[in-house]
Amino acid sequence: MIQFFAYPESVFCAKVRIALDMKDLDYAELPPPDGYGSAAYKKIVPAGSIPGLKDGEAALSDSNAILEYLEETAPSPALLPEHPIERAKVRALMGLHDTRIEPSVRAFYAPIKAGKPPRDEVYKQLINDMSVAFERLEDMIDAEPYAVGHHVTLVDVAYATTFSQAQQLAGMFGGELMLKPKCQHWWQAMQSLSHAATSIDINRKAMQDWVAKFIQVDA
Repeated sequence: MIQFFAYPESVFCAKVRIALDMKDLDYAELPPPDGYGSAAYKKIVPAGSIPGLKDGEAALSDSNAILEYLEETAPSPALLPEHPIERAKVRALMGLHDTRIEPSVRAFYAPIKAGKPPRDEVYKQLINDMSVAFERLEDMIDAEPYAVGHHVTLVDVAYATTFSQAQQLAGMFGGELMLKPKCQHWWQAMQSLSHAATSIDINRKAMQDWVAKFIQVDA
């Protein structure tokens, strides 16, 4: 059985979970022993980071590398398009997720951990910055109804929980994630995917509990 090492509040772990579920793979989801970065965990996944995947002799880190591995070892259903141009578009959007979109969401973590109160001005700026980051997607996606055409790809797997977490954090701090029409349409399509919906629910509950460790906000 595949061992999948994850924390429920991580959107990077969520995208791996969604792919595992979509491909109907048998796996056990576990927290990294002694926490990520620990000596015990590095004996299993040398990078010591999450998500981590142990499949037989394979010990993998980096969410996108894991997704590519799953695509090659369990190719059905296919989450990469056949056409090279569309494949390149998928990979470009996944890179944008990891370098621009997700960091705009993760920027909330530092003031939350510092105990900044919910109505602090820092959150207003972060909500605005996050909305600007998401605007970049509008001209890059097809939304027909998915990011790259009519079929689910790794892009949808990667973004679904990030969209949810962004909206959840904006709402917690008295704002709203502003999405343009194509992104709204795409978000609706992602929510209709049952496996994505499962991970979205897991992530929302975990984030609510995580934030509550540091500050009191409305659910």
